[in-house]
Amino acid sequence: MPNITNNIGRVHLSALNHESQNYKKALKQRSQFDKKLFNVEEEAQPISSFSSLPYYSILLFYGFIYWSTEYLGNPAIGLLILHTVIILGDFIVGEDRLNPTEKQSKELADSVYFKIPLYAAAIVDWVFFFWVINHLSKQPFDLVYWIIMLITAGFAHTTNFAVAHELCHKHDSFDRFVSVISLTKMLYTHFFIEHQYGHHKNVATPKDPATARLGETLYQFLPRSIVGSYLSAWDIEKRRLLEIEECSTHWHPKNRMIWYTLSYPAFLGIIYAMFGFAGMMASAGVAFMAVILLETINYTEHYGLERKEIAPGEYEKVSIEHSWNAPHRISNYLLFKIQRHSDHHENAYKPYQTLATYDKSPMLPGGYSFCMMMAFYPYFWFKIINPLAISYKEGVKLSEAEESKSRKWRILFFAINLTVLIALIMIGQMLRRQF
Repeated sequence: MPNITNNIGRVHLSALNHESQNYKKALKQRSQFDKKLFNVEEEAQPISSFSSLPYYSILLFYGFIYWSTEYLGNPAIGLLILHTVIILGDFIVGEDRLNPTEKQSKELADSVYFKIPLYAAAIVDWVFFFWVINHLSKQPFDLVYWIIMLITAGFAHTTNFAVAHELCHKHDSFDRFVSVISLTKMLYTHFFIEHQYGHHKNVATPKDPATARLGETLYQFLPRSIVGSYLSAWDIEKRRLLEIEECSTHWHPKNRMIWYTLSYPAFLGIIYAMFGFAGMMASAGVAFMAVILLETINYTEHYGLERKEIAPGEYEKVSIEHSWNAPHRISNYLLFKIQRHSDHHENAYKPYQTLATYDKSPMLPGGYSFCMMMAFYPYFWFKIINPLAISYKEGVKLSEAEESKSRKWRILFFAINLTVLIALIMIGQMLRRQF
């Protein structure tokens, strides 16, 4: 059996080596670009301002869900509290627009302390996963409770995608192995291929299934992205094997998509052997919810943004203008700064602790927690985000009246969404008592 995690292919290894060799040069160019375009000050905050400690907060997320389930008997209460606290915290605590200097970026990139929270989160996510499966498999079947628990677990496991995402962009083979293993329980290992060699290449173009079009609802986007990303991963592997590895066919043991696809039923089979049919169904349900929420994040990250076509089938280089950013502090800590998405797409191999935020990038009206929920309500999503997307495309800012109107829509959405969530929890409790 081939080494499916390290068999990246010569073209992929070449890209990684090229990125590694030019990393310092890219940092220097970015620093000069920042000072020229954004008037970044040379004087910086102390290096102690960039601590790894806040990134351990993700562990509290898992712990709180566990506590609300085991001691309150209702995981939805824990999710509701966390959801509300994170959204309000993002707006109350404020934004994090502190960028490291070139010197600090080098020091931060070399620090092992920022690796530890990633590994800790990856381990805790596996522990949480097995606890959820064991918990549901031992419970008398209760459809309402299962739905509540699967949604809650799905939200928790979505944060694991942020960890897997960060590690898949590393040069270290162990980090990339941890990324693949982390994605296995979500039955989405092909993300490892498509995200790096499909999404990053084709982002903000019609070729990318994970880029949402202006006016496209989340419900239209989800099947297109989920199916399209899987097919894109197959196409990437096919081209790698035929054009780079010079294999006679892509139906070859070196094809990672064969092994990744087979791993999905194999993993469910292992869960079945350990926890029975209920455990297998719980595992599939958790994976389904986590994937839906991951793709919801994808929907918000590039919605309505486009790269210019400079020739038939060729597009301008990816820049900080082709991804939505969210500088909100709390959700950035929970998601390892994935919300500084513009810098990530322009410099894919920069460690999360060195990512910068820029005023020229398009800004989401809230953190990912807020925007994810808003995406499920197309009416509110379009009312709030479309004016921002259109004004950014036209190179103008919203007027004060438009800004005021947008704030009112955001407040109204938050109030309605919170009311709906509370009502659903209460209805769920009533149904459980009756049946």
